[in-house]
This record gives sequence, C-alpha cells and structure tokens, in this order.
Amino acid sequence: MKTPDLLRLSRVSGRILIRLIGLSWRVQYIRFMPGRAGRVRSNPALFAFWHGRQLPLVHTHRNEGVTVLVSQNRDGQYATNILHSMGFRTVRGSSSRDGLKAVREMVTVLRNGFDCAITPDGPRGPAESAKSGLAHISRLGNRPLIPIGASGWPAVRLASWDRFLLPLPFARVPIVEGRPIRPMKREDDPKHWNERVETELNRVTACADLLASPSVQFFNRILKILGAILHYPTSIALLVRPGRERKERKGNVKSTRNRPVWLHGSSLGELNGLKPYVQYLKRNGIPVWITCFTPSGRSYIERIGLEGSYIPLDIHSYVDRFIRRIKPRAFILAETEIWPVTILSALASGIPCMMINGRLSRKSLRGYRYLGSLPARLLSCFTGILTRSDEDRKRFLSMGIDKRIVSSSGDSKMFADHGDPPPSWRTSLNTDKPVFVAGSTRQGEEEPLLKAAEKAGYFPVIVPRHLERIEEVLDLMTGMGFTPVKWSKLAASHSDTLDFDSVLVDVHGVLARMYGAGDAAFVGGTLVPLGGHNVLEPVMRGVPFVVGPHHFSYREIVEKLRLSGIAHIASSHGEIVVALTSILSNPRKRKDIINEFDSLKGNVFDDFRALISRSGIIESDTGR
Repeated sequence: MKTPDLLRLSRVSGRILIRLIGLSWRVQYIRFMPGRAGRVRSNPALFAFWHGRQLPLVHTHRNEGVTVLVSQNRDGQYATNILHSMGFRTVRGSSSRDGLKAVREMVTVLRNGFDCAITPDGPRGPAESAKSGLAHISRLGNRPLIPIGASGWPAVRLASWDRFLLPLPFARVPIVEGRPIRPMKREDDPKHWNERVETELNRVTACADLLASPSVQFFNRILKILGAILHYPTSIALLVRPGRERKERKGNVKSTRNRPVWLHGSSLGELNGLKPYVQYLKRNGIPVWITCFTPSGRSYIERIGLEGSYIPLDIHSYVDRFIRRIKPRAFILAETEIWPVTILSALASGIPCMMINGRLSRKSLRGYRYLGSLPARLLSCFTGILTRSDEDRKRFLSMGIDKRIVSSSGDSKMFADHGDPPPSWRTSLNTDKPVFVAGSTRQGEEEPLLKAAEKAGYFPVIVPRHLERIEEVLDLMTGMGFTPVKWSKLAASHSDTLDFDSVLVDVHGVLARMYGAGDAAFVGGTLVPLGGHNVLEPVMRGVPFVVGPHHFSYREIVEKLRLSGIAHIASSHGEIVVALTSILSNPRKRKDIINEFDSLKGNVFDDFRALISRSGIIESDTGR
C-alpha cells in the first residue's frame, strides 16, 4: 500500500520541495550564444546534461514544455511524476528497455518543433559517458544539441553511481550553456560525434563547478578589488607608453562582428609557435585575432598582416571591454600564459579555452601549489591542453587537472619555418673558418662560448636573447681580444671594407634564418638554469647544435637528437670545445638533419586539428 501512496505524493511533494528550494537559489546563467536556447525563445533544441546534474535544470527550465527521456524503471516513474508537476513532458524508455520506441518518439517531438532533453549517460551509467542513442536522436531529429552544465554550492552529493547533486537552500547555482553542436549527419562517425558531445559536456560542467566554488568566488573578488586599486596607477603608468599601446592595454580595440578565434602568445617565440595554427584556421575560413604582451610581438603581428593587439592588462574592466569588442568564439593560449582575470572572464562569458605547447617547469609547479586547487579547477575548464612533452603532461596532471583534457603533443614551434638565409649572409661574413652561431644567449654564456669557438677554430656569431645587452656583450668581446662588428653595420656595408673576426647580431627577427648560415650552433638559456630556447630552429636548417645541461624545456627532443648525433650536451668550456671539434670531424649532411627534423613533427598538427574539431570551432570537421 505504501508504494502507490508514494507515487501519488511524489507529484505534489516533489513540486513543492523543488519550488521552495529553487526560489532560494541564486541562479547564474552563462551562455555562449546571445540568447538562451529553447522553443519558448524561438530556438528549439535538444538539450543534453549529465545524469547527476539534472535537479537544478528542473527548476531553471520549468513550465517550458521540454520533453525529457526517462527510464522505464520505478525510479523513472517517480521522476516522471515530478517532471510533469514542473511543466515537463516525458518519453519513457532507455538503452535496455523500449529504446527504439523512445528514440522514435523523441525524434517526432523534435521534428514538430518542440524541445527535448536527455541525459546521455543515463539511466545506469557509466557516469559521464555518452551512449550511442543520443547521436541517432540528433541525426533523425535534425536539431542542434545544446550541452548544459549545472552545479551548486553549498550542495550535497549523494552516494549514487552518478553522484547526484542536490544544491541546498540559498545555494549559488551556475548554469552553463555550451556551444551548440550541429546535428549528426549520416556520413559522420557516431563515435567522433559522441566524443565532441562528451568534451563539451565535461567543459560546461567543469565551468559550472568553478563558478560555484566559494574559493574561486573569493579569489575573483580579491582580483576585482586589486583591479580597482590598480586602475588609476596603471592609467598613469600607461601615459608614458605609445598611444596605440596605451589604448590596447585598456582593451580599447576595434569592434569585430566576425567572432574570431582569439590566440595569445606572449612574445616572438610563442607567436612563431602559433603561426602554423593561424594558417590552418585561416585556410578553413576562420577569422583570427592575435594578442601579445611585448612590443616586439606587436610589431611582428603588424608585419605579418594579421588582426591583433596587445593583450589587455589583467584587470576586469580592461579584459571585459576587450571581450565585448572582439566577441571571440574561442580562446587559445600558447605555452603557459595563465592570466587569471582573463581566463575567468573568458569562462564566465561562455568562451571555450584551450592551451597549446603547454609547458610546466618544476619551479612553476611548486608556485602553483601555493594557490591550492584553484589552478587545477581553472585549467580543468579548458576544452583541451596539448603539452610539449610527456614530462609537462605529467606535471599538469599532478596539479589535479582532469586527465581527459591533457595530452602530450609536441611543440608547434617546429613548424615555424622562416626560410633559408640569403646566400649573401654567409658571404658577408668573409671568413674561411667554419661558422658558429650562438643564439638566444644569456648573461654568463657568451664568454665560454667565445673561448670555445676560438680554440676549436670557428668564426663566432653571437645573437643575444635581449637587445638591451648588446653594448654589454660588445664590451665583453672587445675585452677578450676579438674585433667584433654589429650585424646592422655589416649588412649595410661591404664586408671587405671592414676589419672584424666575429659578429654581434643587434637586430630582431633574424636568428631562425641566421642558424642556416652556420656550420654549428649553440642554443642559449642552457648553460644557465633557464630551460633553454627552441632547439629545433638550427635543426630545421640542417645544422648540428650544442646545448648546456639546463635544457629541461626540450629534454625529450634533445635526447632523441643526441642519439642521432645532431645534438651535443656540454657543461663547460672544455666540453664545448670537444663538441665543436666532434661536429667538424664527423660532419652530417644537412639533408639528413632536415629529414630527422621532419620525423620529429609527429602528431602535433593532427592533435591540434582534433582539438579544434572537438571544440566545434570548425563544425565541418565534426565527424571526420
């Protein structure tokens, strides 16, 4: 006798309970598109959400006539009673019982222009794993799928298979509506389409959890207070900067209507790593907007003819103004440029975020751990993180980031081909000696390199990492007995009119090609504990190279190239001499080295294409 009574009571008691609790909730609705989806807003759709997150949505989408797929078991009957009392319709069935009948009914509802909702992992799980029925309903119903994530705090998580979420009275309840996913087509791969759905559902659910977190809310308030405090001092400091930079640092950029993909690289190195991806997006008709942090990066963006600007300073008012003006469809970070206000603002605006060439040193990892779980929560909201190496991947995972979004891909800088140097560059050096190009050198590296080049019989070409050190390095070379000439002077004169035995490069943007004018190279930032710079630039030009012991940013690549006889590791002046002598006595053909470079490309570009496809930036890729 109790069961019939409970079934009758569930309709009334469920409505009263949900309405009473729901009225006290502080609901925050985040959406990617300008307006919420749904028939009542003239946008009929197929909604999808994970099984354990449905209760908040029963409140937020009540009385909208949404048809929900409910299982045939007894729990499903209770759910049906409650849903009917809240203004929903239902179709009964599941993958194990009356599945085909339920699919046909859902398809009919969608074709008639009404909304449907489904939990892709229901009714028994496994949790957060989409079943195949969703793809068929989407294809036959021909309606866009809207992924929705819901969370709440404070809340209770039940000890059920789906960890059912029950927000408590007066809870903060974020609802995140993701990017619409086009209906699956007959020629699409259902498995690939399901992966796309799972990726977006995981993203919006993680975003909802992030926005519900009290620690994140507290951190965000602190950032807003700091932004308000720093607003006037930064405005005063920017007065000494050029007019364009002053405007762009405050987010004052021209408005766009084409919803570009926003890509950010801090300086020239990161921007070079972005270049092949920019080209891929543009080939697919996707507009891009590039941001950078340094003046040299801004000049580079302008020089290659792309739309872009300085990234706004990490202050809420500046970042929000920037996002409102360019309205990005996605945000892609190069390496590990974690700007907390920028990322939080992008996520709060419903913008999918991704990271490529992700790197994380041991030092940075220790620093992030002082912030507790916040960095992991933030990065778990990303659609994907492609790391440069497996070591980087393991460090990201050790932070507690969702392992489903982190994968080791490689470094896209290997694709940034600046071309061979003009033959005149080597001719202008006016030397019969083999040429040793030391690139991106740091303080403390030039002296042992110059000594080693002299002893091994090389003509040294020094390219400091920072141009503000040019005079310092020039004095060092002169003090060591060299007669150096600056590259800017050499390029503007006839070399036979100058007396010099070494070259100091004092201009930006020539290093990648300058390696090609050498017979051996050194990659800086490795004799000092900085991790090293791009070791692939000399390899791309077919030049063997030497690195110091601190090459941890490229450890895996250096080890592979060392086994091939292309890379040489040296810790002291004497070991550098041995390495340079070995390169002369055991020459490698440039063609063979370039072939080795080609083999290192691996799956970097394929992984990026897969990430873009899962993100929905290029919908035509879905299902390929």
